[in-house]
Amino acid sequence: MKYLMNSLFLLLYCGFFLVFQPDSALVFFVISLVLSILAVGNVIKYIRIPSDICIYDFFATSLLLAYALSTFVTQIKIYSLKSIDVGRYFSIGQASLSMALAGVSFSCALLVFFSRFFPEKIQFPGFGKDQIRESLLVTAIVTFSGIYCIFTGIIGFQGFIFADISQQSVSPVALMVNFALAPVGVLAIFLASGRYEVSQTDKWLLYIFAGLLWVIMFTQARRLVVYLAMLYVIFYAIDSYGRPVWRKKIFFSVLVFFVAYFGVKLFYAFRIAGWELAGTKDAVLLLKSGIDVIINPSKYDFDYLLSENTLERPFVIKYLAQVMEKVSLGRQLSGEALYATILYSIPSALIGFKTFATDEELIHPRIGLVINDDANTILTTGVADFGWTGLLLYPVLVVLVLKFLLFMVKKSNIRWMDYFVQFGALFVLLNVENSMTQYWSFVRSTVIVLIVAFALRFILNGIYIRKNGLA
Repeated sequence: MKYLMNSLFLLLYCGFFLVFQPDSALVFFVISLVLSILAVGNVIKYIRIPSDICIYDFFATSLLLAYALSTFVTQIKIYSLKSIDVGRYFSIGQASLSMALAGVSFSCALLVFFSRFFPEKIQFPGFGKDQIRESLLVTAIVTFSGIYCIFTGIIGFQGFIFADISQQSVSPVALMVNFALAPVGVLAIFLASGRYEVSQTDKWLLYIFAGLLWVIMFTQARRLVVYLAMLYVIFYAIDSYGRPVWRKKIFFSVLVFFVAYFGVKLFYAFRIAGWELAGTKDAVLLLKSGIDVIINPSKYDFDYLLSENTLERPFVIKYLAQVMEKVSLGRQLSGEALYATILYSIPSALIGFKTFATDEELIHPRIGLVINDDANTILTTGVADFGWTGLLLYPVLVVLVLKFLLFMVKKSNIRWMDYFVQFGALFVLLNVENSMTQYWSFVRSTVIVLIVAFALRFILNGIYIRKNGLA
């Protein structure tokens, strides 16, 4: 409790320093360093004690990793290469950047404040043989479905899941599989490495499935690979009391670091291959081209392009600063951005063809920005709708919805589903560069999976009873 209160006051102090010294690049640098240390410290705490995760605090940590840590690292790179501060390099005022980071700090402080009053942690109920059997079957189904979707082009590079080239009709199969990849991968690594009644053969199958699901994630987005790696490390080698087995976890963490590093490079190689083969859905051809990029980097200017991309792309606070700057002139959407994302997450079968605008296409024309692909987060949507009020309250709203969802799933008494949704919620909170649509889609997909899980349990129980009756 003392730790949470200290974190709360530290976040508030950092926010107020930035508000009172908005034009100081040095204050901006120091505060980003302090917030980065806080975020990394929290991650270490989660790795040490996975059962101590409270999702309010976890979401605050995710926001700090996305905004503060990336800001600090970018400042180091820009100054070492260009000898100028990030404001000059990105042509944006230092005061705007400082106010954006202050907003992040205050938003995280509010989340930590809520964790003080609602400190419920991630729970680890035991697994019986029946639950392990169900988990293994679900993991196999998702893994093979993911492979099928990748090689048939239903799920394309960078998470392209539309059924037609107009990008208006979303493939339901692809959407469900894409939704399940990360949480099922974490579930597999959790069961394989923990002290549960899993046979040696099943353990190796789970390890293989977890590895395959990670490889599939290599084709979706770099940050997703990193976030999945983080969850793998946090939930690897957990005993029946929710504690890590350190002699296994240290070795695994080092291995994951190298694989994740390779995965980030592999992803960018696929991106370059996608540019070379514009419009292709042939996964085999894309794979061959991506391997050629890795083998012959000079042919594609791979190292230069990767360096430039990693220098500028992680600086996500720039977009938040731009939106806050425009909204400060009184151009708020009064909830329209939130409403559009809720509508977009509703299946087309219920509301018809979705032709309305969301995210940048909705927000930018209204606040005076050129329509462009930018780093959407819950904070940019909140600011666009209600300014500082939305910035502070939208993250809390998301966590409240997810907590209610977790409560409902726990009441279903399907243990693999309980873990599945817990891991899925943590993954979607880690993936900060989401529009509001992703959060509502996670809720919708969870409800659908819950219905399917009940049907699957009914079928499996029927087969089991029939088999024993015949015996």
